[in-house]
Amino acid sequence: MFAQETGKVWNLSLDTVVVKGNTFSRTVRNRADGSFVWDMQMMDFLPKIMGNADPMHYAQMLPGIQTNNEMKSGINIQGCDNSHNMLSIGGVPIFNVSHLLGFFSTFNPSHYPTFSLHQSAPLSTARIGGQLNMDLNNQVADTLSGELSVGLISSQGTLRLPLGRNTSLTTSLRGSYLNLLYSQWLRADDQQIQYSFYDVNATLTHRIDSTNTLFVDFYKGHDEVSFKESDYYANMNDYWGNTMGAIHWHHNGHQGLRMKQTLYVTSYKNQFQMNIQDARFRLPSSITEIGYRSSYDWKRLEGGVQAMWYDIQPQELETSGTYNISSGRMPRSHAFQAAVHLGYNQPLFSDLSLFGGLRADYFQVSDKRFYGLDPQVGVNYSYGDLQVMLHYALRHQYLFQTGFSNIGLPSEFWLSANKQTEPQYAHEWSLSAATYLFQRNYRVSADLFYKRLYHQLEYSGSVLDFMNSTYNIERQLLHGNGRNYGFSLMFNKCNGPLTGWISYTYTHATRTFSAIKQTGHYPASHERPHELNAVATYTLNRHWSFGATFVYASGTPFTAPVSISLIDNNLMMKYGEYNSSRLKPYHRLDLSANYKWQSRRCREQGINLSLYNAIAQENELFYYIKTRDDGSFAYRPVTFMLRILPSISYFCKF
Repeated sequence: MFAQETGKVWNLSLDTVVVKGNTFSRTVRNRADGSFVWDMQMMDFLPKIMGNADPMHYAQMLPGIQTNNEMKSGINIQGCDNSHNMLSIGGVPIFNVSHLLGFFSTFNPSHYPTFSLHQSAPLSTARIGGQLNMDLNNQVADTLSGELSVGLISSQGTLRLPLGRNTSLTTSLRGSYLNLLYSQWLRADDQQIQYSFYDVNATLTHRIDSTNTLFVDFYKGHDEVSFKESDYYANMNDYWGNTMGAIHWHHNGHQGLRMKQTLYVTSYKNQFQMNIQDARFRLPSSITEIGYRSSYDWKRLEGGVQAMWYDIQPQELETSGTYNISSGRMPRSHAFQAAVHLGYNQPLFSDLSLFGGLRADYFQVSDKRFYGLDPQVGVNYSYGDLQVMLHYALRHQYLFQTGFSNIGLPSEFWLSANKQTEPQYAHEWSLSAATYLFQRNYRVSADLFYKRLYHQLEYSGSVLDFMNSTYNIERQLLHGNGRNYGFSLMFNKCNGPLTGWISYTYTHATRTFSAIKQTGHYPASHERPHELNAVATYTLNRHWSFGATFVYASGTPFTAPVSISLIDNNLMMKYGEYNSSRLKPYHRLDLSANYKWQSRRCREQGINLSLYNAIAQENELFYYIKTRDDGSFAYRPVTFMLRILPSISYFCKF
C-alpha cells in the first residue's frame, strides 16, 4: 500500500482488499413484529415424508405451535383450535388443508417463495388465534424455469413461463399414485384404505409498471379416501376438496405507500358417506366465501376494509334403509360480514415505540346481527440486538369448525354465529424477548402468553353417533369457555454449514362446558402440554447435505367409554369423564440425505433419501372399538401403518 499527496487530496492504492461478513444460510427469519418467515428453498435440506417436504409439517416445528400426529392436519397455535387460525394463500382463506390424512397439506412448496406465520393474528384477520399465509411470488419470470420432483407415492412439478417482458405464468401440478405401488401398506388393523389426491395451482403475474403488479391466482384440490371394515360389513367413503380463485392488485408507491386489493371466491366441500349392510348414511357439508379485502400501509399508519358473503351448509344427515331420524337438522345459512381496521405506530423514545389499533366488525346471518370492536395495543423496546414486545388484543371470530375430531378424517364442518351460538371472542396477552449472540451467529427468544376464550365449541361424540335412532348435532356440541397459557423458548443457530434450532413449548389449554355434569376444567382435545422440537441441516460440500428433525410431545386427551353394548343392532356406548384419558407421549426422529449435481439440462438435480420415524416408535393415533371372535368388544389404540417409512425421490431444477 502506498499514498501520495496531490495538492490537498490523498490518493490511496491497496494491493488487496478482503471483506468479511456472516452469510446467513437458508433458515427461519424473524420479523420485527414477532412473526416467522420461512424460505421454501429450505425444504430441500430437510427430511421428506414419502418424498414430500410439506410446509404445514415444518410449521409445526416452530415454538408455540403444536405438533400433530400422522392422521391429523391443520395447525394449533398457542393452545388454540385449528379453526381459530386463518390458513390462506395470498391472504385468501383456505378452509381445509389436509392431504393423505395429514401427511401432506394443500400447499405445494414449489409454487410459493415463502410462507409467513403470525402467532397472533394481525388486525386484518377475524380470528382469535394466528395466521399462516403462503406468500405470492411478485417476481416476473424472464426465462423458462421450473422444477420437478418424483417420489414413490406422488410427483409434483412447477413451470415458470414468461409471456412477455412484464408477464409470466407459474403453474404447478401434484398427484398421488399411492395405491398403485403400496396398497398393501394402507391398512389400519382390519381397515383397508384406498386413497388418492391431486392439486393444481396457476398464478399469472403482470407488472403494470414499476409500482403496480397484478396477480390472477387459482387453486384446485381434491381427495378421495375409502375404508372397508369387514367386522361390521361397513364401507366408509369421503370426498373433499378446495377451490379458490382471486385477483390481486399490489401497489408499492412513493414515500412508502403500499396498497393491496383482492377480489376472491373460495370454497370447500365435503361428502362423507357410510354404508352398513342395507343402511346408508350421508353427511354432506360445505362453505363458500366471496369477498373483497384491501389493506393500506403508509409510514406509521396501516388500515383496511373488508366485505365477505358466506354460503354455509353445516353437516346434515341423509339416510336410507334405516329408522334413524335426523332431529335438529341445521339448514343452509347465508351470512354477510363487513370490517374496517386502523392501526398506528408511534415512536416514544429512540428505543421505545407504541402501537395501537382497532378493528370494527359487522356480521349478519338471517335476522340476527352482531357488532364487534377489537382493540390492540403493543409496546416495542429495541436496544441493539435486544428486542422486547408486550402485547394485548381483544378478538372476535364469527365462523366456527367442529366435527369428528378424533378419527383424523376431514369430516369437520363449518357453521357461523347465529341465534343459538354467540360469536367467539378472546382476550390475549403476550410478552416476548429476543436477542442475537456471538456476532449474530445465534439467536435466542422467549415468549409468554395468556388467552381467555369465550363461547367455545367442541364436538363430544364420535363417528358412530349418526347410527343412533336420533341424530341431533346440537346435542353433541359443547358450549363453554377456555384458557390457554404457557411459554416457549427457542435457540437458533443462524449461519454456517450447520444451521437449525431447538425449541421447547409448554401449553396448558383448558375448557369448561355447561353441558357436563362434573364441575371443573377439562383439557382441550388438542392439548399437548410439553413439546420439544429440534431441526438441523448440515451442508458437507456442494454435493452432499443432511437434515434431521426430532419431536417429543405429550399425548392428546380423549374421552374413553366405560361400557359398550349392542342392542337391536345399535351400538350403545357409555362414556367416562370428558377428556380424562390421554394417548401415550409422541416422539419421532426423521433423517434425510441429499446428493446434488449439475448437468447441461438441469442447473441442479439430485436424489433425496429420507427415513420417517427412524427410531421405529409406535405412536398412538386414536382409539377404536375392536370386535373379538367371541363377540365381545375391545377398545384399543391404532398406530401408524409402518414403524419406519423410508422414501427416495428425484428432483430437478432447470
